[in-house]
Amino acid sequence: MKNNFKENDELDIIILANKLKQLFQSISLQIFRSIKTFLTKWKLIGAIVLVGLILGYLQTDTDSPKSKEATILVKINFDAGNYIYSEIEQINRKILDEDQDFFTQEMKLNNDETIDEISIFQVIDIKDIVAKDIQANEIRALFENLEYEDGFSVTEGFKYDYDYHFIKVYVSNNSSTATINKIIDYFNNNPLFVELRERNLQRISSIIFDNKETIKQIDRILEHYTKAEVGIKSPQLYIDNKDIRPNELIKTKILLQNENEELKEENLKSKDTVMLINKANVLVENDSLFSNKMVYYPFLFLFIFLIVSILIGLYSYLDKLDRVR
Repeated sequence: MKNNFKENDELDIIILANKLKQLFQSISLQIFRSIKTFLTKWKLIGAIVLVGLILGYLQTDTDSPKSKEATILVKINFDAGNYIYSEIEQINRKILDEDQDFFTQEMKLNNDETIDEISIFQVIDIKDIVAKDIQANEIRALFENLEYEDGFSVTEGFKYDYDYHFIKVYVSNNSSTATINKIIDYFNNNPLFVELRERNLQRISSIIFDNKETIKQIDRILEHYTKAEVGIKSPQLYIDNKDIRPNELIKTKILLQNENEELKEENLKSKDTVMLINKANVLVENDSLFSNKMVYYPFLFLFIFLIVSILIGLYSYLDKLDRVR
């Protein structure tokens, strides 16, 4: 009895597999027939392509040049992230309002230089988070919103705190790297941040000068200490050798030298509110398929025609099967 049940189960599985195979073959055959019919209707296909070309031509403004896009890596200094993000929102509003005076007078753009769209997003670096004084609840909120996909997704409140950001700009074809420089100059010409820049440069110069003077004094003390150790007396300076710790002086000197190097590097990176990092080859012509409507529409109409033909053929086939049953 058990063997009969086993044989019946195996037979049912074989029958089901054959039916699925037949169904798959029938559907594949129907798709093939639809594609074959699609290819045989060359006059209709030609008409669809022609309609797409005409529609694409009518929607293409031949007088307007193609746009270019630039992805700019920048470093934002002086905690000006909030300001830069607000200014970019303002630029986008001016684009919608078509405020030409703003772009020519405020941003100093020429009449043939236009901005179609501008956006900004942060470059996430965990080292930036660790270096900043962030509260425990803020850190928790940050890591609860991290997503490891194409990039990180973080709480909006942190985006202003990062040092490096990408600015993406779509500009007219007549634009060049000079256009990008004008946009960066617009951010940097804010009087508040011009003053902050000057104060920061003075602060760095003052610290470097003081450190150099301290290093000179340490060198003098070490020199006199060395002479005193070998029995050479100096009439200009008296040092109680018991109070001198050469190792500590040398460590202090090394720390000051390292600090000066870091300050020099900071000086290079903080000359402006927005520092342009990738200066070369920032403009790329936007030649995507969607930007060329005379190519886009024919492909779109052919794709729609193919899908509709397949669906109609599949419906006819399934309707026949339904009638037979």
